[in-house]
Amino acid sequence: MDEEKPGEYAVIADIFMRARALYPQRPALVIAGQTWTYSELGNLVESAALRLKKIISTGNRIAIIGVNHLSYIVAYWAAQRLGCPTVEINRNESRKTLLGILAATHTQFVVTDRSDLKSALQGKIPVESFEEFITGCEASHGDRIEDFKTENGESSDDGSKEASIVYTSGTTASAKGVVLSHGNFCFIARAVADYLELSGEDRCALVLPLYHTYGKSVLLSAFAAGSAVIVLDGFNNLQKCLSGLTSERCTVLSAASYHLNVLVTSGCLSKYDFSSLKTITSAADKLSSAVIDSLMKELPKVRIFCMYGLTEAATRVSYIPPELLRAKKGSCGRPLLGVEIKIAAENGASTQTGVTGEILLRGPNVMKGYYGDPDLTASTIVDGWLKTGDIGHLDEDGFLYIDGRKKDIIKCAGERINPQEIEEVLLEHPGIEEAAVVGLRDSLMGEIIHAYVTVCDPSLKISDLRNHCSTRLSPLKNPYKYTIVESLPKTITGKIQKSILRG
Repeated sequence: MDEEKPGEYAVIADIFMRARALYPQRPALVIAGQTWTYSELGNLVESAALRLKKIISTGNRIAIIGVNHLSYIVAYWAAQRLGCPTVEINRNESRKTLLGILAATHTQFVVTDRSDLKSALQGKIPVESFEEFITGCEASHGDRIEDFKTENGESSDDGSKEASIVYTSGTTASAKGVVLSHGNFCFIARAVADYLELSGEDRCALVLPLYHTYGKSVLLSAFAAGSAVIVLDGFNNLQKCLSGLTSERCTVLSAASYHLNVLVTSGCLSKYDFSSLKTITSAADKLSSAVIDSLMKELPKVRIFCMYGLTEAATRVSYIPPELLRAKKGSCGRPLLGVEIKIAAENGASTQTGVTGEILLRGPNVMKGYYGDPDLTASTIVDGWLKTGDIGHLDEDGFLYIDGRKKDIIKCAGERINPQEIEEVLLEHPGIEEAAVVGLRDSLMGEIIHAYVTVCDPSLKISDLRNHCSTRLSPLKNPYKYTIVESLPKTITGKIQKSILRG
């Protein structure tokens, strides 16, 4: 096991180079039944890096825009191998938005599965489709890039350099470019591989998008441990995703809380053979107690890791060990080793144990800043502390509890109301599947409480919801208005977009 523990990395490419050198014949990647060993994938990455080196210079940015695909993974590792930062954006953004980001970041090469974007960029900057890119890599054979690696196959570059600009999914506002360093990603790869106890025997399911840092952490931590990454369909095609998960004998599933809620409510847990699954990780939003209880009941041998993170912290801040899930119900654990958390009141002073405030953190996972926005960066990172915009509290043992988003706080009749408390009450009703509570402007009250719900019982009425809440909430916290909807607007990782509900 010792050789399989994550090593020390200066830059992201070291993760891949070390795995390739130590585990050449291990499976590295599986897509649609086809397997590439670390050696075979390394040859593709080497060819890709050689091709890219002829197109752009080291330090220039490369954009990867598309779904999870062999081309995405090869282009990412090749760019990092060359020392070219990657610009990564949700492929579903409008063409206008994508073109604007590419221009703003001075991107010099694009690989994409968007034909309309490729057409718009023709003659302006070099651009290739996923198919063109991977075909060129498979056909290209040349000399290795000897000037990149040291005697041990690792670089000596500065880990503080820009590695990626990741555009956030924007739950409360338009997407922002988060600049993350090599050190940010290397720290997370080591930390996640360590606390998940990944090894060469693991087969890590990749269902999250690679352009999101949670999805990227799956790739990096797996490669840090010499594990295999199994690329599967996302949860939008649940049956196909679960068929792949079980037939490929995946041992680790990383998902958003919304995905696990879908998994539980779909009734699929009893229909598939999950005997190979050892670990489930959950992040993005808080995982409800009901979902945790269902998972623990249906999959008693599976370790469940509830985690907290955000793009600005390279996707991971804390986790709770599975054995403490019941004792610390609702917590997302203690911070990673080397990361500090404090809870701040509105005046910036640290709060006492159990008192709610804004979550601040500092450590090697904190971003360099927001691309092209020094003012926002300065107001977000203050004296080395990242202001997350999330609110929460710490218990007497230092375990973190998330209580909501600072921007989501509802100010009604002069009182500050946390919508998460109301959402948790709504979710206690057996007929409700999902709930989102927002404040809507009101000339008299300041804001009124509006609850949006999706239901699993079509006979459920608004009067049932009112009765349910009236016996569990104080009068001021009872929603003024209820709306039953077919679905709630979400980001690609399952976070509810309350900004859309607020209108």
